[in-house]
Amino acid sequence: MLQAPRLSVVIPLRDVAPYLPTLLATLRSTERADVELLFVDDHSRDETPAIAEAALPSFPLARLLHLDATTGLSAGRNRGLDEAAAPVVTFLDGDDWIAPGYLDEALARFEERDVDVMRVDHTRVTGNRRAVVRNPIGVRGTPVDVRDHLLPVHRPTIVDHPTAWGGFYRRDFLQSRGLRFDERLLTAEDRDWWWRTLLADGRVSFEDLNGYRYRRGVTTSLTQIGDARQLHYFDSLDRSLAAVTADREAERLLPKVWRGYLAILLSQHRQAERLHPSSRHEQARRNREVLRTVPQDLLHRTLIQMSRTDVELLMRLGLAVPDITRLQLGRHRAPADLVPDVDPDALAGGAAR
Repeated sequence: MLQAPRLSVVIPLRDVAPYLPTLLATLRSTERADVELLFVDDHSRDETPAIAEAALPSFPLARLLHLDATTGLSAGRNRGLDEAAAPVVTFLDGDDWIAPGYLDEALARFEERDVDVMRVDHTRVTGNRRAVVRNPIGVRGTPVDVRDHLLPVHRPTIVDHPTAWGGFYRRDFLQSRGLRFDERLLTAEDRDWWWRTLLADGRVSFEDLNGYRYRRGVTTSLTQIGDARQLHYFDSLDRSLAAVTADREAERLLPKVWRGYLAILLSQHRQAERLHPSSRHEQARRNREVLRTVPQDLLHRTLIQMSRTDVELLMRLGLAVPDITRLQLGRHRAPADLVPDVDPDALAGGAAR
């Protein structure tokens, strides 16, 4: 008899036929029989659905679902959440893979910690190069109050690692807090979702567990596409800003969300050459629109320790700074050490639509 699932793994798929066999092979290393796999195909135009369908009999609990006319990574994840039968859920992307025993160990730890959210580290894979990416928090293996770890403004913190696949979640916690993915976002959906998850006051732990292999440079990634879908990071960040503004600690946290907004704005501006001309024009317009709304009373706390070069570029893009000499700028420090790491693949997520 089949066991009731204890973990549901939601795996959105879109044109990942070259990569899916690797993920399937690593999933077969899972020893537990109570892990439910939910493959959600988003109108793939290659052999992805056939590969997934053929693999179903090799897993104790696995289903292949198909999206309707609604498309996108967010829609795939939401569909998986709706179909999940286990009390704990996690996410995998179809072009990534996992280490042997990763799901077994993660579920055991989650149940031992008795938390709502458990975050793990991962390995970033670019071609033949690998880099371990750790959540920037020193407290490991025990529940923490995440609000104590959202600051400082000028250093990367847990909020700057917005990957849905980087954690495990109690399903009824997500449901009770309305933590679904905005299906209008085709890029940067994780950033908005992660801010709202952190503000939901759940029990959260961070673990020394690294079993997720995140593949960068996938040819079908939205980072390789130059149209207006790339600009959805504006909408995601606007949603994050609204969530923080409505929070009980808005005064303390708004400089942090604004600093992240400006860091991403700078990063995307410096990659503007990959956009189509019309999208570059729209990006410039939205840059000006956003920069006009940065609160002047938060200006110092938002720009603290930012390099003068970055601030001057923001001013050219439309930020009003009455007196730059009064800001505490990091003149002699590398900007990369001071602003959140902005990973364009993490911003995009998913295959091209």
